Amino acid sequence: MKANISKKEIESGREIIEKLSQLNPKLLPHHLQKIISGYKKFLPDISKYGLWSSKKVKKNKNKYDKIFLMISGIAASGKDAIREEMSRLSPNLFIKTVTGTSRQPREGEIHGKDYYFFQDSANFKKGIKNGDFLEWVQQGDRFYGLPKESLNQALNHPAKIICSQVEMSAWTKVEKHISKIENIKILTLKVFVLPNMDFSEYQNWLGQKRDDDVEARILRTGWEIKKAPKKADFIVTNNIGKDTKNLTLTAQTIINELSEFLDEPSFEKFDSPFNTDKKIKDIEEILKIHSSI
Repeated sequence: MKANISKKEIESGREIIEKLSQLNPKLLPHHLQKIISGYKKFLPDISKYGLWSSKKVKKNKNKYDKIFLMISGIAASGKDAIREEMSRLSPNLFIKTVTGTSRQPREGEIHGKDYYFFQDSANFKKGIKNGDFLEWVQQGDRFYGLPKESLNQALNHPAKIICSQVEMSAWTKVEKHISKIENIKILTLKVFVLPNMDFSEYQNWLGQKRDDDVEARILRTGWEIKKAPKKADFIVTNNIGKDTKNLTLTAQTIINELSEFLDEPSFEKFDSPFNTDKKIKDIEEILKIHSSI
């Protein structure tokens, strides 16, 4: 079984990083499209704070029993905080798949809740060989992956939305697996998180937040930014380090959007603080209104 992304593919992100360093754009779709044209298909909406929807997903009017939500993003983009805020706002709506790891538990972490902790890399590799993982990735000398056991437990849980932090490199593999599940109508949705920062600001932020192999993480960031327009259904631009109301608004927006795809949503949608009757197409005007909140 091969890892989801090779070192050669990671190295391909170097060209994107060089362009980002030269132009120093804000990490927003309408700025990134100057480097990667695929970002043109993502558009914001005055009523949807921080959320950029692809044209493809906006056309989907079908309803589903459950949603398998894959949240990924560049390193230190705040994806964990977004997922945790969604769960806080609607605790009965979400169930999280539990990632397996070869690293040792930190203080307070619980096996089966925070992670499935494997004794060491050798035991993790044994699980890979036995086909126990739906996907896996190696980061430095550590292994991470989604155990099939965790997915099966989540599918049997009554919560409508299964939230998983599957790496973007594994999205296609996981989506194929989900599509083969019978007797339940499941929609897979893929969310990619970017921090609302200039690229240079992001590099400084990453250096402060990560002290392990920052160069490798930056290269992976280049690869992820290049691939995201082809793979993601939504781009989320996260206002990191600002008032917590920004995080809450982002989480509420995503929950409202997900409710549109559920056959029997068991919760009320959150009110938008914006005038949803206004039809605004100008991206900069929408972002200006959003930033005024």
